Amino acid sequence: MRIDRLPLTYDECRARFRRAALDAGLAVLSRPIEARGSEGQQLTVDAVCIGADRPRRALTVLSGVHGVEGFLPSTLQCDLLHRLGTAALPDDMAVLVVHAVNPWGMAWWRRQNESNVDLNRNWRRDELEPRHNDAYDELHPIVCPDTPALPSTDDLFVAIRSLSAERGAAWVRDGITLGQYRRADGLHFGGDRTEASTRILADLVAEHLSGVERALTLDLHTGHGPYGAITFLSDQPVGSGQDAFLRHHFGAERVEATTDNPDATTGLKSGQIGNGIGQLLGGAVHHASSVEFGTVSDGHQLAATFLDSWVHRHGDRSDPEHAAVVWGYRCCFTPDDPEWEATGRAGGRALLDRALDAVVAWDG
Repeated sequence: MRIDRLPLTYDECRARFRRAALDAGLAVLSRPIEARGSEGQQLTVDAVCIGADRPRRALTVLSGVHGVEGFLPSTLQCDLLHRLGTAALPDDMAVLVVHAVNPWGMAWWRRQNESNVDLNRNWRRDELEPRHNDAYDELHPIVCPDTPALPSTDDLFVAIRSLSAERGAAWVRDGITLGQYRRADGLHFGGDRTEASTRILADLVAEHLSGVERALTLDLHTGHGPYGAITFLSDQPVGSGQDAFLRHHFGAERVEATTDNPDATTGLKSGQIGNGIGQLLGGAVHHASSVEFGTVSDGHQLAATFLDSWVHRHGDRSDPEHAAVVWGYRCCFTPDDPEWEATGRAGGRALLDRALDAVVAWDG
């Protein structure tokens, strides 16, 4: 029996989010997408905005940009709504909480959306020409093979080790993860247009945060980093204003710059949502971080992604072997581990409290 455990489904997460808002006396804004869930149900991006109608400073908290990663962040958002319902914010402050930015991915336990697009590589795709990732073209047949049956992860890692020896581990890592815009059936595809969920999020931000002077965006994810640890990824270099802000409020040991940092464990991606939000806020001082709750190793995640991608392209989720792949993929990003869940809940609650305090105190 799952007692006080994280929800297993998008429907339960959405119901809990709406109930938390109702209990706190807060209105929910629901924006449907065209795609449907696994049982034909409607899918929505839901949002709650608390505080000033025209805020001078704001905190935005996102969940489910990568759908399968949204279950712990959803629970943290529900807890935040319960607490904010009785809290007094400064008169010039707002908190925008956006639940399940990628509802299809959350409903189907996939990182990507209904078009196989990684929404965190998709910001303003209609307007901006992204950097092409030439390395991915070479890697695509390796990470997305068109085999007649489930492919071998042993073969995957033989090829990866060979390329790492030849080109370097960073070349392989960045080729796979930074985002690519040529192979619509591939990993981390950034899309050929701005996706509906991305547009919904942009509209919510423009509607509620227009005119802010100072804003912090926390985009909550799971996966990257040591098991159970929290890492704040920042696309600004060490010593920048954003880097200093995050280090001061959340602890220097937790912040990882992905730009101009030889020790970075991940690279700078194209089309990221957290950074893109700042483009909507005019001259506001805006800081953003993809906040990662660490799960399993990069190799474990790559193997699970490799198999899940094959099932999505060629498999049958009703086949027990393929269903096991889908469950294994989900557990990479939401481990079926009560201790990990408890650590994530406690750490997540504390970091959101720090974020609120940081924005409340943010005057200069």
